[in-house]
Amino acid sequence: MLRSNLNTEMLNRNILLLTDTVYTNKYIKNALIPMVDSLKNHPAIIAWEIFNEPEGMSNEFGWSDIEHVPMADIQRFINLTSGAIHRTDSLAKVTNGCWSIQAMTDVPTISLQKFSDSELNEIRDEINSKYNFNLSAESVFEHLQKISLKQNYNYYSDNRLIESGGDEKGILDFYSVHYYDWAGTTLSPFHNSNDFWQLDKPLVIAEFHMKNTLGKAKSDLYRILIENNYAGALAWSWTDNAVTQVNDILSGLLSIWDNYRSSVDILGIGGDWPKVSLVSPLDNSKYEDTSSVLIKIDASDADGTIQLVEIFVNDTIKIAELYESPYEFNWIPSEFGNFNIHAVATDNNEHKRKSNVVKIVYGEPPFTRLEAEVVTIPTSGLAIKSDITASGGAYTEMRQTTAKITWKINNVKTAGNYEIKFGYRLSFDTPKGQYVNVNGTRITEIMFEGVVNKWLEVSLFVDLSEGNNTLEIEPSWGWMDIDYIAIPNDIITNIKIDEKINNEFYLAQNYPNPFNPVTTIKYFVPENAVGVNSNKAFSHIKLNVYDILGRETAVLVNENQKPGVYKILFNASNFSSGIYFYKLQIDKLIFSRKMILLK
Repeated sequence: MLRSNLNTEMLNRNILLLTDTVYTNKYIKNALIPMVDSLKNHPAIIAWEIFNEPEGMSNEFGWSDIEHVPMADIQRFINLTSGAIHRTDSLAKVTNGCWSIQAMTDVPTISLQKFSDSELNEIRDEINSKYNFNLSAESVFEHLQKISLKQNYNYYSDNRLIESGGDEKGILDFYSVHYYDWAGTTLSPFHNSNDFWQLDKPLVIAEFHMKNTLGKAKSDLYRILIENNYAGALAWSWTDNAVTQVNDILSGLLSIWDNYRSSVDILGIGGDWPKVSLVSPLDNSKYEDTSSVLIKIDASDADGTIQLVEIFVNDTIKIAELYESPYEFNWIPSEFGNFNIHAVATDNNEHKRKSNVVKIVYGEPPFTRLEAEVVTIPTSGLAIKSDITASGGAYTEMRQTTAKITWKINNVKTAGNYEIKFGYRLSFDTPKGQYVNVNGTRITEIMFEGVVNKWLEVSLFVDLSEGNNTLEIEPSWGWMDIDYIAIPNDIITNIKIDEKINNEFYLAQNYPNPFNPVTTIKYFVPENAVGVNSNKAFSHIKLNVYDILGRETAVLVNENQKPGVYKILFNASNFSSGIYFYKLQIDKLIFSRKMILLK
């Protein structure tokens, strides 16, 4: 939040968010409360974590290359935001990811152990990988030496949080702490029981490495934590595998399941999980835009029956529910493009299992892909890797480096603001921020986020000049995979939207976004787009607005329109702050985008 590589404006705004309650309360009113209210009772939310290791930006414990604020400011922010969450959702749980038990207990412990040079180098490498730092072993030693002089102190007890911000509801429901072996045995949950810390709430060990730890075998770590009476454990991490390996996590969890099932089985159900696989279509199949896609699923259950098979597109869009065999469904997409298809089978014990994911291409997308591996010059931190699941069968592996990936977009005859799509994969964790430069000028830092270890796509609108252009991705965080950029066919065909109607249906991002309270939504109706009846001189257009729960909140357009460019002014004066979606439908084609109202 206070990393020194942020631009000055962003850094100053973040500092004000922490130090000035006027800004804190505006954030709570305009962003936090609408978000919590929209996600109230969501089954996927266990708890709201206010910060992840906020001590790293504190005067008392902070890293040298991060700006600092007093811990008192961090305590106040936690108090005010936690109170707002509890008032908005009385059933919600709130916690805070503390960097070390040193900042969460009043029980004194002895000084940190001394480390050899090799141990310091190992700690340096782990810290740099996890936090995207570039610290020397000397800097790590100085940091450890500084914090070893601090007395243990629980900054997050109820009375201390309330004293900092004044909100009686601004407390934590349970404690959450991280441990790595730089902290030695004195601050270790593997060498001390939960009772030793004398805390008044359950304590979850929310980060630790699955490795042999100061005399404790990695295969025993989960067992030790449950026997030491901790409320929960979560290894770092499923996706960042620089130290921890997924198989080690699975082994640890399985040992708990086999030996302490009654303590950890929150559903209280048993039996074998169902088996499910997608038989058809084949991966990377291509279909004409008039074809139907036959989806076949093979599902079975060894000790019961299959009750339901659901089919999903692009992770979350359910297109079918099948209750009996054969599990088959003919699907006609409402738009052309790239789709990921998977199935979920549920058995009579309510066990669910997800199938393999199949990628298909339906119709001819209106974008041309420029592969990253084609323009990459392998250097320190950049490497070309083969992968049959990548767009062109390969991708560029980006690690922490100053090297850039540069694409040339030549012969742009019309200057304008164009949508550029980025294909990427988060191979470690999410999110990752990278800089985008156009024609040698940094225009933004784009946040790549979403599910890890899957190919994803995100859009960004950029200004391109007439003639030749360059677009670069420059590492900010690094440590991810880049597959391609996709440029609109408009750039290739040189069609100027405001002068000649393109042959592709188009819905632009609203501008400005975020907005308050008025924004413009632009779209154009083509003469010969898929889904448009070419025998008509018009098409029926619907433009609606929905809230984050999918409820219709406004109808902006519902009429027949001729081919052309349209700009709709949306006034949200009577709407609450939050995330909204606007959906445009033309015959069978449906497109939607997200917009944010900040009051």
